[in-house]
Amino acid sequence: MADPCVDVLLLEAPVNRHFALLHADARTLTHAVTEYVQTGLQRGNGVVVIASHALTDLLLTRLREEEVDPGVHLKSGRLELHNAELTLRKFTRNDTPDWKDFRWTMSAIFERVRAFGRGTSRTYDGMVDLLWHEEKQEAAIRIEEYWNALARLYPFSLFCSYRLDLHNDQAYTGLEEIGRTHSDILGTADDERFRDALDSASRDVFGVPLSEMVGFSRDHQDGEKRLPSGQRTMLWVKRNLPSASAAVLERARRYYEASLR
Repeated sequence: MADPCVDVLLLEAPVNRHFALLHADARTLTHAVTEYVQTGLQRGNGVVVIASHALTDLLLTRLREEEVDPGVHLKSGRLELHNAELTLRKFTRNDTPDWKDFRWTMSAIFERVRAFGRGTSRTYDGMVDLLWHEEKQEAAIRIEEYWNALARLYPFSLFCSYRLDLHNDQAYTGLEEIGRTHSDILGTADDERFRDALDSASRDVFGVPLSEMVGFSRDHQDGEKRLPSGQRTMLWVKRNLPSASAAVLERARRYYEASLR
């Protein structure tokens, strides 16, 4: 059975679609990135991966398991692998990304892969997740905005990811900005499980499952509308019932963990 996070966007990679995966574990991310990269290589697309050493190693292993030889595609110029931390250094000064340096760095990469690939180029960006976990959310969002500006110059699809513990109250700081800067948020199997746990918790605390009520609320910022139901609900709770948010999340964690047994 296919992993629910395998979205049509990962397979088709429509031009100038900028999507993100909010995930909780390396397995989900590796599976999604492999689908995105493997499909692109099989179609002859130029593929750019900007990731940590750990994710790159996992990706290469998975590609070989799927009988895709990454070495062949690296030699052909259709695949480029870049380290996220080293790439960031090329256009970041004092934790602040610079648009001109970003454009120069990425344009050089796109010009190369476009020369060897066909169709829409595919790019995976792990730099934003790196910044997010260093508590440099503003820098991460600025890079997302730079990507959107670059999409007016080059035809490519962009896949980003953020590892989040949605049971942690701090995970919701800036979450709506991730929604705002992306065209789509990919779903995972955990989204429905988290929403159900949150409904059970909010029923205990408030007497009603909040996702039903919040779903009809107009109190949503534009970026929130792209997020899964559970995340939208928690952002609503944090904004409207902030004193209860920690209690709701803790109770939701217990329900979520019970659903895994």
